[in-house]
Amino acid sequence: MRATSVIAEFIVKSRWEDCPVAAVDAARRAILDCVGVMLAGSAEPAARIVQQIAESEGGAPLATIVGTRRRTGAVWAALANGTAAHALDFDDTNFAMLGHPSAPVLSAALAAGELALADGRALVHAFLLGFEVETTLAEVINPAHYEKGFHATGTLGAIGAAAAASRLLGLDGAQTRTALAIAATQASGLKENFGTMTKPFHAGHAARSGVLSALLAREGFTASEQAIEGPQGYLAVLSAGKREESALERLGAPWKILTTGVAVKPYPSCACTHSIIDSALELQRTLRVAPDDIARVTIGVHPTVPRILIHSNPKSGLEAKFSGEFSAAAALCEGKVGMQTFQDDKAQDPAIRELMKRTRMVVDPEIPSELERHMWTRVTLQLRDGREVALGPRPVPGHPSHPLTIDQLREKFRDCARLVLAEDRVDSVRQMVETLDGCPDLRSLTAILSPTT
Repeated sequence: MRATSVIAEFIVKSRWEDCPVAAVDAARRAILDCVGVMLAGSAEPAARIVQQIAESEGGAPLATIVGTRRRTGAVWAALANGTAAHALDFDDTNFAMLGHPSAPVLSAALAAGELALADGRALVHAFLLGFEVETTLAEVINPAHYEKGFHATGTLGAIGAAAAASRLLGLDGAQTRTALAIAATQASGLKENFGTMTKPFHAGHAARSGVLSALLAREGFTASEQAIEGPQGYLAVLSAGKREESALERLGAPWKILTTGVAVKPYPSCACTHSIIDSALELQRTLRVAPDDIARVTIGVHPTVPRILIHSNPKSGLEAKFSGEFSAAAALCEGKVGMQTFQDDKAQDPAIRELMKRTRMVVDPEIPSELERHMWTRVTLQLRDGREVALGPRPVPGHPSHPLTIDQLREKFRDCARLVLAEDRVDSVRQMVETLDGCPDLRSLTAILSPTT
């Protein structure tokens, strides 16, 4: 199959009228969530560093750095916004992609959309196309690709970002093929960097690569016409032995945002910790036990999880986001988990550290192996009075089969956005995103994604 051409043709020929109403609604919800976490993440150290470099090194002020009063070149804005969107690890996930679909695609689309003077409908359409391309490619090469050590948010996200940027910048079929090829050669991201600032950089780099690829292609840059499917191309190098190109025949039929879906995060940490946190919180609510009453905590996980939750003894808040032991202990000690949980000082909290000594993560052969269930867990408490209580594998809030209500999604957005924006502006942004496909000028949204002072 000529994968590069198939994907390019899908991007160029897609019509808004062919996008199902349900897919558009799902895209608006995903965009709302991603804008919220992007705003909150814009204040994080990783995002601040990128913003500072963008200000000193960036080009003409044509695109917005969300959550700041800065404007810069579109490529730099995509990098800054993608990094911010993933800085808290609070952005959505997709279990086919085994990564974060919205952060790289939306960040690229916002930057390219501002350059193109696009309207809201064009942005939503481009977002859907980028989401579809990256998650369909995921079906071609995952889970082998992810298990090899690649961070799919960076590798698959770069292609999704290029798809969105190419559509918004009006590239034709040949130019879009070139943009995909340039993005394919930039696709990167290593899971070894989990728990550091480089992990959110992966999302920013993917967004940056997508916009840069589209701009280069528009100006006549050249690249291989088979950069994705060629013998030394993207699939051959990154597939880790799995290559089911027939999945590309199903682009948009049906839309992946409706089938593999979007998992919205209720907690600002790795998705693999969510079942741990949710079960620990429920056990705490039910039992009302003090940490000293707990003799042992056992976390049963799927065999892939220990290679993701790699920080059993986290030294920082970022590492704590990738620690099953910390997540369980923090939930049991404090009875709540939020953005304040994963801070450097909290990672060294004496009560949490003490309970972590009695917490262990083990492989449980009964955890389901399906992609959408492999992040489920079994949390067992052994109490000092001899009782043993466990919660078995189950979906968590935000999972596609157990989605957040619109009110819960709005509350998450408000909690994130109000960290940066004034209260009256928070509601204005929410309303505009929820009706984004009716917005005549994308700049009316980006103009209010910055603080007033």
